[in-house]
Amino acid sequence: MRRIQTYEFKLSVFLLIVVTFIVPANIRQNGTLIVYNFGFPCNYWSIYQGSEGSYILFDNLFNGNRGMDINILSLFFNIVIIYALVILLKKIYIKFISN
Repeated sequence: MRRIQTYEFKLSVFLLIVVTFIVPANIRQNGTLIVYNFGFPCNYWSIYQGSEGSYILFDNLFNGNRGMDINILSLFFNIVIIYALVILLKKIYIKFISN
């Protein structure tokens, strides 16, 4: 089994956090609550609000949310996808540099 490359893994976790703050939420109305789903490519963080708020994560964290849910499996899946993309981009870059 191949060992995880720590620099690329740290970069993928950093990219996941940055993308979560940049990409706007998917908004759903769930009865009386409004659900803001964050995460890319899969939603892993849900924030429940009673009133209409912003679609950006930072505003929803500190402006009267009713609760939140972090799906660990989707978070791990996002990290794996971004890690695979970082490794692929690194291999393509090395291939073009060596030619």
